[in-house]
Parts: sequence; C-alpha cells; structure tokens
Amino acid sequence: MEISAFPFPYLQDDECSHFLGLFQDMDSSSPSDFGFEGFGNDNSKKRPRKEDQEEEAGAVNGSSNKPAFGDILATLLLLDEEAKHQQEQWDFESNREKSLLEANHRDKVRAMDGYYNQLQGHYNTAEETDVTPPKRARRSAVAAAVVSAVASGEEATAAPVQATDIASGSGTSHRRLWVKERTTDWWDRVSSPDFPEEEFRREFRMSKSTFNLICDELDATVTKKNTMLRDAIPAPKRVGVCVWRLATGAPLRHVSERFGLGISTCHKLVIEVCRAIYDVLMPKYLRWPSDSEIRSTKEKFESVHKIPDVVGSIYTTHIPIIAPKVHVAAYFNKRHTERNQKTSYSITVQGVVNADGIFTDVCIGNPGSLTDDQILEKSSLARQRAARGMLRDGWIVGNAGFPLTDWLLVPYARQNLTWTQHGFNENIGGIQKIAIEAFERLKGRWACLQKRTEVKLQDLPYVLGACCVLHNICEMRNEEMAPEIKFDVFDDVTVPENNIRSATASNKRDQISHNLLHRGLAGTRTL
Repeated sequence: MEISAFPFPYLQDDECSHFLGLFQDMDSSSPSDFGFEGFGNDNSKKRPRKEDQEEEAGAVNGSSNKPAFGDILATLLLLDEEAKHQQEQWDFESNREKSLLEANHRDKVRAMDGYYNQLQGHYNTAEETDVTPPKRARRSAVAAAVVSAVASGEEATAAPVQATDIASGSGTSHRRLWVKERTTDWWDRVSSPDFPEEEFRREFRMSKSTFNLICDELDATVTKKNTMLRDAIPAPKRVGVCVWRLATGAPLRHVSERFGLGISTCHKLVIEVCRAIYDVLMPKYLRWPSDSEIRSTKEKFESVHKIPDVVGSIYTTHIPIIAPKVHVAAYFNKRHTERNQKTSYSITVQGVVNADGIFTDVCIGNPGSLTDDQILEKSSLARQRAARGMLRDGWIVGNAGFPLTDWLLVPYARQNLTWTQHGFNENIGGIQKIAIEAFERLKGRWACLQKRTEVKLQDLPYVLGACCVLHNICEMRNEEMAPEIKFDVFDDVTVPENNIRSATASNKRDQISHNLLHRGLAGTRTL
C-alpha cells in the first residue's frame, strides 16, 4: 500500500512530523532509552554471555516495543474519530440553524404578503363605493382594451395583471389617471334636436343648419381618434366651444362650465378650430370674386349709388388687445388713447366688401399705430392685385384716410367744397357705409372683438380670420342678427399728407362727380 498521504486528516502538520520523528527514534534507539537499562541485572561484575544478551534484546524488542506502538496508533485513531464526530456535529448544528432562519424568513414573507393583499382589498372596496357608474364602466372598458392589446403582443397571463393595474390605478409605477368629473348638461341640452331654434341662434349667432354645415366642413380636420385612456371630444362639441367663445366673448372659465371641459382644453380647442377655419374654410368662403361676380357687383353698386365700375368698399377697424411684451410702441393707438383718455393698444383688420357686405379681401395683424394708407401699402391688395393690373378696370371705394390712386376712389378732403364735390362725397359715403355696416355686424356678431382679448399675439390673426370667414358664411346664408347685439363702429380717420397720388385718377373723379350732378344722379341733401 502506498503511503502518499497521512492517514489522519484531522491532525496538524506539526503533530504529524512529531509522530514520524518518534517512530524513527523508536527504530534507531536501544532498549535502554526506554528505561530498560536495569532489566535482568544482578549487580554482578561477571561478563554476560552473548546468548543472554541476544535473548534480553529480543525480549525487550518483542514484548515492550510492540505494545507502545499499538497504544500510540489507538490514541491517534481515537483522536481522529473524535475530530470527525465533532465536525459532523458542527455541520449538523449549522444546517439546522440555516433551516430555521430560512423557515422564519418564509413565514415573514407570507405574513407580509397577506397583510398587503388585505390592505389593497380594503382600498379597492373603498374606491368602488365612491366611483360613479359611468366611471366604473369606463374603467372596465379601459381594462378590456388593455387586455386585448397586451394579449396580441405579449403573454396572455400578463394581460389581466396589467389591465388591473391600469384600471385600478395600481401597478409597478403607482400612477393613477385622475379626471375631474364635470357636468355636460348644458351642451347635451343645446345639441339635442328638440332645442329651440331661437335660443340656439341667440347662443351661437347662427342657425342649427349653418352650425351643422360648419361642423361637416371641419369634421375631417378637427376630429381626433379615441385613446385607451379616454374618448376624443366629438367634432360638433369642438366647433361649439370655438363658436360660442367667439360669439359671446365669455371668459374661458364660463366656457369650461358650459361644455364640461377644462379651461386649458377650451383655450386649446378655440385656437385649433380657428386655425382649421383659417386653413380650410377661408379659401372657399373668403376669396377675390371671379369676373362674373365682379360684373354683378358693379351693377349692384351703380344701380344704388350711381357710381360706375365699383368692385368693393374698403375700411379699417382696430381690435383692442393687451399690451404686448415685445414691440409695445408699435401697437400703441394714439388716437384711441386721446379719445378715450385711457392707454389703448390695438391690432388692425382691413377688409374689402362687396355690395352684399361680404368680405372679398382682408389684411389682418398690422400694429395699431399705423394709419390706413400705411396698412394699405403693406397689404396684398396693393402689392399683388393692384401691381398685377387686376384692379385696372374697377374702383375700390375708401374714406378720407386713404389716398386717391388709379384703382382707389376716395371723397374730396379739401375745404369749401363745390356742389358737385358735395354730391360726389354723398354717393361715396353711401358705398363706404356698406363696409362700415359689415364691420359693425362682424363685431356685433362676434363679441370677442369688442374687448381686449386673452389670445396671444401670434394666434390672434387666426382668430380674427376665423371671425371674418364665419361672418361671410352667415351673410351668404342670410342669417339675421338680433337688434340688441348691434355694435357701433367708430374709428378715427387720419388724412394722409399726399392724398392724391395719380393725376389720371383725379381727372376721372372730377368727371364722375360732374356726371352725377348734371345727369341728376347726385344726392338731394346737398341741393
């Protein structure tokens, strides 16, 4: 048997070396080293015989060495067994303590899970008692939608858990969808077919048929898709928020109360619908007339006011605004400030109307500090249509705040007018009155233009453009206005320094005024 390793694994290295040294000493030592030097000695000086010495040595080696070596081995084996027994006892104790710790941990986890589930059940029960039936139905719909969405792309077992988390407001993110409950009774009553026509016209400044026409025109643009969290606001309600806000000029909090929506949502809807009207309906309902329409307009103006080749009447009005944060001096209205004794800021709307009071061209957004002729120079009417010769065969009639040009006809502004000039100014005033009355109906129908608006300056042109488009739609459909909503327009007129900019136009104006007087076409108030 190979002795490559020591047979007692629980003895230390120094102990092993000690025992090996002891065995070597036992092999090399004489019997006297173990205390047998006096054994068999009779104190005689007689030399022992050789045979006796061999017998004594054999007795010592046979009877004494063997028992000593056996005792040592037995002791070593006993120590090894005790070490093994002690190590096994330690392992057993450590395993038992570990099992006890794991068992205690599992018991604590089960107890905490049970407590948490019980607490969550109490919360869910309390929520169910407070939730109204519509909200409970909406939560069920959300849960069903989430289950179907998750089941299509993930494991089916995970879907109910996620649906419950979203519907009940719990889950890993611990976020809840909170929606304030608002009443929509007013809108539900107004939008019903049984709502009286007169009351609807009083609220929205138009009939139900006109309102439905606008909704149909804007349906594809303003309609939004439903989401998993809530249903989108219907297109008629979106249009209703915008039209009612423009018609009444009521604060956004009143709009929120009427339609059951948030204040910020109402403001957002007003801007979105106005942009849609500006982009979708303006090219259709506010455009420059065709050749046939121009001929019809000339005939209407000449038959009533006796001035030939008139294609439109132009006027400029001011819309009050809150003082802007940038370029505030440009929007300062000096004339309104002096007249009202109150600091005024405004933005301008310059428009051309036909014989029926329908806008055919508008210029929106210029600062209130500009005069009428300065606004005209910046408009597309002068820079595009007049420059391209589109107004060569017709007149646009303005007041004394505009200059006399080859296409713009204005009254005489000098002192000490002749009878001919008085008669001409009277007829021109009749044409100019059509534009003034159109702007009066515009501001009367849309009360938001009568006071300082809360809309930002960059969004205001879309709101003003939408008002002009809605005005045209109502005029085309012969929507009547109630007398109590009539609004008187008054804008100061500043005569430009160079009010005659074409000698040819001056001669034509003199010829028109001469024909009016000598052909009996002039007004009677100056005679």
